[in-house]
Amino acid sequence: MNRTSKCCVIVAALFSLVLVLAGCGQQSTQTTTDSSGTTGTAATSDSQEVTYTLKVDATAANKGMLYDGVVTTKPGTTVYMALIDTGLKLKVDNSSGGVYVDGIDGVVASATSPNAGWLFSVNGETPNTDAGKVQISNGDTVVWTFTADYTKMQ
Repeated sequence: MNRTSKCCVIVAALFSLVLVLAGCGQQSTQTTTDSSGTTGTAATSDSQEVTYTLKVDATAANKGMLYDGVVTTKPGTTVYMALIDTGLKLKVDNSSGGVYVDGIDGVVASATSPNAGWLFSVNGETPNTDAGKVQISNGDTVVWTFTADYTKMQ
């Protein structure tokens, strides 16, 4: 193979590589219809995303709802990571037993009463583990709730 042929083969290989790489980040569209019958088109990425609802409720401490929003993030996000992403000030105790959230945005359980605490639920269920181990799935509703006395929770 002469020099010109080798050069053409290299250029063709590089061009093919560029085309393949350009297609990796390509977006597609998804058509949705809401409950009122309105149809819309949204761009979706080939990479997976997780969309969930997050609420932080400090009503029991007379502080109201500290956060209430719909969030889109990457797969593998834990309930604890989601709380960090709100930007609220956190007081956290890390131990070999896991992550314990003692305070959110100035509402600190240990400063309130011996039975006060921050509890979290996912889709209405309270997991029997810490927030650093529970991963959020698409469509989940995560609620952090402050209670002045967890022994009186239902």
